[in-house]
Amino acid sequence: MNERILTYLNELEPPIDIQLPGKNVQWLHPYKNPETCRCTEEFYSKYYSDRTERILVLGINPGRFGSGITGVPLTDPIRLKTVCNIDSNFPLKPELSSKFIYDHFFNEYSMNEFYDKFFIGAVCPLGLESNGRNMNYYDNKILMNELLESFIPDSIEKQINLGCSRKVAICLGEGANYSILNKLNTKHQFFEKILKISHPRFIMQYKRKTINDYVKQYIDACRLAEKLVSN
Repeated sequence: MNERILTYLNELEPPIDIQLPGKNVQWLHPYKNPETCRCTEEFYSKYYSDRTERILVLGINPGRFGSGITGVPLTDPIRLKTVCNIDSNFPLKPELSSKFIYDHFFNEYSMNEFYDKFFIGAVCPLGLESNGRNMNYYDNKILMNELLESFIPDSIEKQINLGCSRKVAICLGEGANYSILNKLNTKHQFFEKILKISHPRFIMQYKRKTINDYVKQYIDACRLAEKLVSN
């Protein structure tokens, strides 16, 4: 599976027929960075060198402190080095979503087991920056509608074809990301079922006092997804 993933990432390109809304909005394209490509190759070779079918987990889009640097979803340079044992020359700065996944979720659900069964992708596989800050693909409605015409549906289909199940997917985000993905799924029939869980950044920003409840939400969703795939 790792070779298919790496080919997919290396071939990712921003859609040339879509004009970004304003000169201060830019694509975040980490896979053009040789160091990012080296890290992703090491990561996917380490955890995805098999033909086991995975369950697709769809985030929003890469952010500039996580996969927008490392190329590895929900993984900042700190966790890439200290947990995945992949060194890099990236500044060791933390990212909230990565902190939740590695410091909380993976304390209760084995990281190796997760990567054996799940593949983390994104509804929009390339990130966006606006005035040097993270931008979600749905923050600008005109841009979002253009991306939904073909780029996003094609990207989801390509991610499934890496070796992911069509029985179920997990959506990171219970608001806009889920609403958009659910409508897309109704139209394109990517999956039989989509489970939704809170986005890790939302949890770390607003729900830290009840973080254990969200860890349980993640574990319950993973176990349910595994059950649905096995039936």
